[in-house]
Amino acid sequence: MYSSRSILAALLLAAAPACEGDDPAATDTHLDAGDGGGTACEADRALVPVEETGCAPAATDYRPRDQGSATDTWPACISDDDTYHVVEPSIGALGRVAAFEELAARLGFGGTKVPSPQDFLDARVIYTQPEGIESRVVRREDEHFPAAPMACRDMTATEQATYPDRCVGPVKILPILNAAFQAGIDGVDPVGNASKIEGALLWFFYVSIFKEATSAAAAAKDCDSMWAKYTGGTQRDEAPAGFGRYVLARSRTAHDRVIDGLLAVRCWRDLDNPSGAAANLALRDQARLQLDTALLRGIALVVRQRVQTLPCDGAWESTKILAGVLDREAAARDPGSASALREEFAKSADAVDAARVIAALDALFPCS
Repeated sequence: MYSSRSILAALLLAAAPACEGDDPAATDTHLDAGDGGGTACEADRALVPVEETGCAPAATDYRPRDQGSATDTWPACISDDDTYHVVEPSIGALGRVAAFEELAARLGFGGTKVPSPQDFLDARVIYTQPEGIESRVVRREDEHFPAAPMACRDMTATEQATYPDRCVGPVKILPILNAAFQAGIDGVDPVGNASKIEGALLWFFYVSIFKEATSAAAAAKDCDSMWAKYTGGTQRDEAPAGFGRYVLARSRTAHDRVIDGLLAVRCWRDLDNPSGAAANLALRDQARLQLDTALLRGIALVVRQRVQTLPCDGAWESTKILAGVLDREAAARDPGSASALREEFAKSADAVDAARVIAALDALFPCS
């Protein structure tokens, strides 16, 4: 098991955000093949956070940065000091975020290296450690979709396949990871398979954050898991790890809006019978929506930036996966723009119309 102190120290060292340009030119910095064969292209080499203006939160949003929430519609709560207050001191999710950062370094997420077969073997050991990432992927449900008749973890594989959207972990994410690890171990397309693992794990963390914000109604400590899976155990002004590292590297505004959403969920749980089962699910859903809107904006920014580096090997597979994650909400907001994204990501990397993708993303997922 990881200690909280060692986890946080490791995460802070790994989490310093890179820089991003407003509209960075495609990078062609290729690395030598190394033991894994092939070439790598650093997809995030020129990152500088975008400057976002004209962003407007919803009228119902929790806004702890605005006079300690004094100007919004929320009652006073524990989050008004703009700090996340843990429910319980032991947070298992921190170890999974630390494992993600180990995988990122080992496999060169973003195309920073060409991983060898041994790198993939070592990475799979990290991924499959007891109570590690795999143990949660195999049971992860997507709370955006209606519940199945029973928990996905209690179904057979055949039964899970009947509910592919709800049982997203075992039915959709797990097969990507299993195939990519094995292909990498076999020496096949190491950069592309590392990119698939990166995208699938970011998908898993996104679904998991939303799941914990939902299940916190029954167990307030799930707020801690939600917060940890995005931040790696850091506060707003500290360098995050994992999912949060990706968002902050692309937009300070987007990152702050996710933090606002996390604090909104914590505020709701503080107001709603914090020592027992919650009753005000309408307020929970209000907080969940604020958080989810911000998370989707963060994913859209990753896709937006990465598509500008195509056909960079370190960007394509993860970008396709994350574009698919956006499809549910995109289709609900604007079927035409969602269709445009599907059409582009059905193409090969060198045929994608990046300008069309960016226009669709900016229309579908504006800053808030």
